[in-house]
Amino acid sequence: MDYRLTYTGYLLVLEGYTDIGWISNTEDNSSTSGWVFLLGGGAISWASKKQTCITGLIIEYEFVALAAAGKEAEWLKNLLLKILLWSKPIAHISIRYDSAATLAKAYSRMYNRKSRQLGVRHNMIRELITNGVIFIEFVRSQQNLADHLTKDGIKV
Repeated sequence: MDYRLTYTGYLLVLEGYTDIGWISNTEDNSSTSGWVFLLGGGAISWASKKQTCITGLIIEYEFVALAAAGKEAEWLKNLLLKILLWSKPIAHISIRYDSAATLAKAYSRMYNRKSRQLGVRHNMIRELITNGVIFIEFVRSQQNLADHLTKDGIKV
């Protein structure tokens, strides 16, 4: 028998959403990152994870979330190329995020080197953008599908 997933009614587009819940755990003051990736309108990858690094600036937490979503996007793109789902090259993967300031910083070539960890993540995100793997777009919080993955009490 030949089994397969068939997506109809949607363009075969890989897209992602990411978000953070800043200090969502009041017991240890940790934040939660979440992402969801859709293919043809259906969720194919998602995560809700406690961030393991503790930092003082919200933008650093946001870069942790964007970097994690970027790595997942790159992995998914490579997987889809290996299973020959696409007959042509995969365009950049749109990752939607609800912080305009973080998006501006991600696209900026200028970086204030106050934190080494942030610098590494900034460089990684810039490299993914430059290499055409991802494109980061602004989305309002109400339309951010990853928003619910960062709320207290949600475990995935």
